[in-house]
Amino acid sequence: MERLATTLFFLLLAAASGRACNAPFQEVGDSCYYIETELKLGWSEARAFCQSMGGYELGDLAVFSSCDAFTVFTGYLAFNAPADSAFWVGAHTEFIVNNWRWVDGTVLSTGVPFFAYREGDDNEQDCAAMDSSSFFQLADFACEEQKPFVCQVPKHGHGRDTREAVRPVTLDCPADSVQVGEFCYWFSDIIKTWDEAEYHCRNNFQVNLGELFSPASCEEFTKMAHHLEVAERDKSHWVGAADATGDQEWYWVSGDPVSGGAPFWATNEPDDHYNSNYCGFMSSYRRFYLADERCTSSHYFICKLHTV
Repeated sequence: MERLATTLFFLLLAAASGRACNAPFQEVGDSCYYIETELKLGWSEARAFCQSMGGYELGDLAVFSSCDAFTVFTGYLAFNAPADSAFWVGAHTEFIVNNWRWVDGTVLSTGVPFFAYREGDDNEQDCAAMDSSSFFQLADFACEEQKPFVCQVPKHGHGRDTREAVRPVTLDCPADSVQVGEFCYWFSDIIKTWDEAEYHCRNNFQVNLGELFSPASCEEFTKMAHHLEVAERDKSHWVGAADATGDQEWYWVSGDPVSGGAPFWATNEPDDHYNSNYCGFMSSYRRFYLADERCTSSHYFICKLHTV
């Protein structure tokens, strides 16, 4: 109670400051977060603590409305959280196995980008924490475990995110290609080396400005991973990620850097620089997160078509 009273004092003291977030909350991206590192509680107790901090209408365990918001916060934790830590956030199952939801009621899909690839067992671990052992992606734990936690309140004047649905646009994709999200893609039914796959995409789809799949956003990568889990479940695919210099500097063939950790890489990947694993593929064994591989290995591959 003493800790909670002190926190409420700081909230009242900073209320007239004009800042986006009152102390002890910190502005990270589009929201305000408080990371409790000393006090450890079970998931339900941690949620009650957060609600008391911000008021029951606004304060709660942290939720993330988008892939980008989640990725920004994983990066923040990587620099600011203690090593070997896991923080409760507002993710839990409801009624049936793996029916994951955020505490605001929205559905939480397993796999990319939120959950570490090993998630999914029916082991009565019904609450989720951001775990440092998996790039601070979510891992499931027993709700009774005592852990530190992350509280969230909206920025001043923002309120809760209403998340209006975006109406999908239907594209006239070329023959044998498939629309996934906002782009058309061609999925190979043959295996090639990475260089052969990259050449195939550029040469066979010149009119469409084809290239090995290089996502322009976190959301595009997420949609592709979910499509592969449904339609290409047993196949791993080359994508346009490569360490061309061998200096552990990864880029998409589009020229954009491949950021480490969430949302792209599987836990502990890329992990085999010394064996010349300089090309990236979406691994069916890693819930279609990226893993590194020798470029001379053969896999299926995905071509992204920029014009249709």
